[in-house]
Amino acid sequence: MTRQEAMRKVQMYSFALDDTGLFLDTHPTNRAALTFYGDTLKRYLEAIEVYEDQFGPLTAEDSETQKGWTWVETPWPWEMED
Repeated sequence: MTRQEAMRKVQMYSFALDDTGLFLDTHPTNRAALTFYGDTLKRYLEAIEVYEDQFGPLTAEDSETQKGWTWVETPWPWEMED
């Protein structure tokens, strides 16, 4: 998987979580939406883990400070590949 493909997955699940969260704000007992949100959250967290394992931290807060300031060692998530 390329860096761009991994980022696209993170963005896709993030969007779905935001959109479903807005729906749940007005329909808090909708069982299907709650299930979808839970499943999507799991996939989102997995997508973040895949991205960070292969390409480095998504945010500065995810940097491994025991190894130094790893945040600056890889291209930042918003930098596009040529």
